Amino acid sequence: MDNEKKSKARRNYEPDFKAEILKMLISGKKVSEISETFGIAENLLYRWKTLSTMKTKTKTNESEGSSKLVAENAKLRAENERLKTD
Repeated sequence: MDNEKKSKARRNYEPDFKAEILKMLISGKKVSEISETFGIAENLLYRWKTLSTMKTKTKTNESEGSSKLVAENAKLRAENERLKTD
């Protein structure tokens, strides 16, 4: 029985809590300070920060792509109307 591995229960954090921690990280507070204060592993804080930046980059790329499609669609509609009248 002593050789059995004890599994640690995974802690779940609320999205609002994560957002507050990310604000602290972005504002320049040290990861080590946040880790000690809230009892969260430093590597987890770095992971949250990385995932957050990846999500914002994806959202930015999607919005840029959709605005290009809207502009192209408008251009093609105008050209289509011009061709119909000719």
